Amino acid sequence: MMAVVAMMATVIVHAQIDPKVIEVLKKSQEKMSNPHGTEIEMTVEVTLLVKLTGMKIKCAEKNNKIRMFLESKVLGQEMTVESGFDGQQEWEFMHSKDDDGKARRDTLTIKKTTQKPKNENTIDFGIYKEYKTAKMKLSGQYYEITLTNPIKKDSPGKVVMKIDKDKYYFREMKTKVKGVTMTMTLTKIKIGVSDDVFKLDLKKYPNAVIVRK
Repeated sequence: MMAVVAMMATVIVHAQIDPKVIEVLKKSQEKMSNPHGTEIEMTVEVTLLVKLTGMKIKCAEKNNKIRMFLESKVLGQEMTVESGFDGQQEWEFMHSKDDDGKARRDTLTIKKTTQKPKNENTIDFGIYKEYKTAKMKLSGQYYEITLTNPIKKDSPGKVVMKIDKDKYYFREMKTKVKGVTMTMTLTKIKIGVSDDVFKLDLKKYPNAVIVRK
């Protein structure tokens, strides 16, 4: 009986999700995941009346390999993080400056592993599974998808995504939680990435303290 009730509840939830929304998100996921590799550049802004945080992200992925560059400025403090995974090892380089502009000691952490790390900055195309209601409309060049009524209480009450109507590339995602708005915007995409991009070159970090795990 419990299994039947759970199954019926799932059917009711997804009945409020426009099937066209799921179709567009799946097509976008396919376009953004290419076996020859995909490199994207994004900006992320967090605002509460004024901009609190600004980030620039450059991410390359190919099969099980990943390379990430992140620049951020939070309350006057600048930070640069580079990370990567080549199938045999994972690494992270961190460079930061204090409010007075004084640089902290650079660190490079290297870990032997064959398990691909989770990309926290990836675009979640399965986000519709976390909401009870999703609607879509055409707004200029983009499909505008609005998700509301989250299943979990800690999820944003509303998420708005934009997908290019012709190429199906992701363009923008905006969320708002307790007055804080986060906007993630795709600024550039490149299909086809060389394997050299994912290699760790220690010569690029001559002054870093190296920590091996």
